[in-house]
Amino acid sequence: MQPDIEIYVLSCPTDNIISWLSQKFTLLEQTHPSSLCTKIKLEFDGHTIPVTILEQASGKRFTSIWFDSSNTPWQDDTLCAKDAYSNLNCEVRCNYQSWEEEGEQDLDQWWKINSFGEGPFIWT
Repeated sequence: MQPDIEIYVLSCPTDNIISWLSQKFTLLEQTHPSSLCTKIKLEFDGHTIPVTILEQASGKRFTSIWFDSSNTPWQDDTLCAKDAYSNLNCEVRCNYQSWEEEGEQDLDQWWKINSFGEGPFIWT
C-alpha cells in the first residue's frame, strides 16, 4: 500500500471532482486556501483523509488530486486513476510505478487513461 495517492485530471472542474469523491467518501470539511486550491477532509472506513485539489498543477489544464493518506480504497495511484476516469470521463494521469524511497525508478514514466485507452508514456 502506498503512503499517499496522487493523480492528475485534464480539464475537469473541481466541483465534478468533489462530487465524485462525495459518492465514495463522507465529506467532512471543505476550505479554499486560494483561488486554485481546495482542501477537503474525507472519511473512509473510520479514517480521516486530507485531500488537496490544486488546479493548474501541471500547466494550465491539469488538476492534481492528492490524498495524503494510506487509508484510501485504492492500493495505488493507477487504481485510483482508473476509478477517476470511469467516473469523471476526462483524461487521468498518474505515476506509473508506486513511489519507492529506495531503488531505481524512471520519474518520467507515467500512466495515462483516456478515450483512446490506457498505458505507460513519458510525460515531458
